[in-house]
Amino acid sequence: MNKEDELLAMLVTYEQQLHHPEIRCQPEIVEKLLHHDFFEIGRSGRRYSREQVITALANEPTETIASDDFALSMHNNGYALLTYRSFILDEHGQMIKQTLRSSLWEASRTTPGRWRMRFHQGTPMAE
Repeated sequence: MNKEDELLAMLVTYEQQLHHPEIRCQPEIVEKLLHHDFFEIGRSGRRYSREQVITALANEPTETIASDDFALSMHNNGYALLTYRSFILDEHGQMIKQTLRSSLWEASRTTPGRWRMRFHQGTPMAE
């Protein structure tokens, strides 16, 4: 496995951790994954600060988000763009709330191998 494939696997793991209710409700874990300058543009089109996201995740319903179609694009100066699709499976196994997502991850300048999410955006898919 080359370095880009290793980074893709690691960032997918981090991203999917943020999809699981057991992780989302633990602010101390979420704080470690989000850069101190993090912000999000949600699927609603609203902008959310790091603090708003951490609080919202800790208080959300316990739906597990599924995701696939991950792609990684490397950029200069220690940035990586991860894109993918997320969705929730309803009681009939149908995909609902399909969303195209992008996350900008930044390599730590002080801790080699550590990455934190700097930006995230979700765009609803046409039904």
